[in-house]
Amino acid sequence: MASPLHPAGAFPLPMTAVRQWLSVSFLCFLLLLTASCSVNRHMEEKTREMMKQIEAEPHWNQLPERTISWSAAMKMMMDNNLELKESQLNLQQAEWSVKRVFTQIIPGVNLDLMMTRDISGLSSMSARDVEYHTNILFNMPSLTQVPFDYYSAKASVYASRNMLEMKKRELVSQLYRQVLLYDNALRSRQNALDSIPFDDDGTQRAKVDREWENTRRDISKAFVALFGDMSARWLVAPSTMPRISWAAYRKASRKLDFLVVSIMAMELEASRLSVLNVKMRFFPSMDINFYSPSLFSGSGGTYSGFFAGAGDMQVNMSLKEQLDTRLDIWNQYRNARENHKILEKKMRMRLVERREKVEALIKSRDEFESWQSYYRKKAAFLKKRLALSGEEYLQQRKDLQTIYHDLDSEAAKNAEVEAALIMEYGWLK
Repeated sequence: MASPLHPAGAFPLPMTAVRQWLSVSFLCFLLLLTASCSVNRHMEEKTREMMKQIEAEPHWNQLPERTISWSAAMKMMMDNNLELKESQLNLQQAEWSVKRVFTQIIPGVNLDLMMTRDISGLSSMSARDVEYHTNILFNMPSLTQVPFDYYSAKASVYASRNMLEMKKRELVSQLYRQVLLYDNALRSRQNALDSIPFDDDGTQRAKVDREWENTRRDISKAFVALFGDMSARWLVAPSTMPRISWAAYRKASRKLDFLVVSIMAMELEASRLSVLNVKMRFFPSMDINFYSPSLFSGSGGTYSGFFAGAGDMQVNMSLKEQLDTRLDIWNQYRNARENHKILEKKMRMRLVERREKVEALIKSRDEFESWQSYYRKKAAFLKKRLALSGEEYLQQRKDLQTIYHDLDSEAAKNAEVEAALIMEYGWLK
């Protein structure tokens, strides 16, 4: 009578082999189950570790407050800012891509190890049952593709280096903006304190202090993000910030900045390279591959090998031409070419718009300077003016509060304008 282990027409398996097969299967099942449990245990441990790290971090109010100079803030930002480190890493990766064009010619070495043995004989396995081989492989890239790959890699380095410089300029712009906002906040607080009436019972003073703490916390957190350092509540002394020559910006605004235009030109160049890459598919490609027998091999206690010589090597050379019978390559080339033409027109429009934007920024900054000078003189006049009645005194205080509010609001807008100009042309003195 046939059984599941002894079907009709088949040779019966020895019970010893069956037991060994079942043991191996059960062992594999236990290993899979253990691996699943180990993942859960590992992730629980990592989660608890992260929670302990967070609990060990002090709360914001427990951090010491530190005020540093502009130069110290610049150094800390350039050393620790995380976005800048990412840009530096992108540049390193682009530089490696240039080396990769040539390192791919370096031959590769493969180490192979293989064991074939029946299950019943696993307990008596020896080194003679193991086979191992060492092979070397030369894989030359297509000769028609190497110049294109090299140029593309160099273009990537150029773009990454420019983006790194732009990131540094952006960080300086953000730091300048935050210092300017902090300076305006200090002036605003002092104006608010001066506006507190003499008969205040402490309510107005407490309100000013609460608003000041909230403002200072927000500004300090912005400094922390720029510095990439959460060890303190950082502030930058506005008096240490160098002066900027706005006359230099007016002069520079006569034309667009070279770095800004080069980044846009690189975007156009990337589009051109995509067109060229498709176009190259119309031309034949030449591939060269070198092969060798095993450098060293061992099987059943027998060893063999060779000394790499011309007689031991084999070379394959192929010249391949892909006929575009379905016009797929032609369609890709046509689309890429048309997209490039559209991008060229877009770039010209973007350059003109950017030039208009710069002119508007310069005009806005000059208008703010004149407006601010007038309103500060007006505020100083009202503060010195002696009120002749209580009603006139209250109206004077109301007018001063309105002026201070307008000054703060316009100063915040102007900080954005000046930061945008620094972003556009860098730090000009």
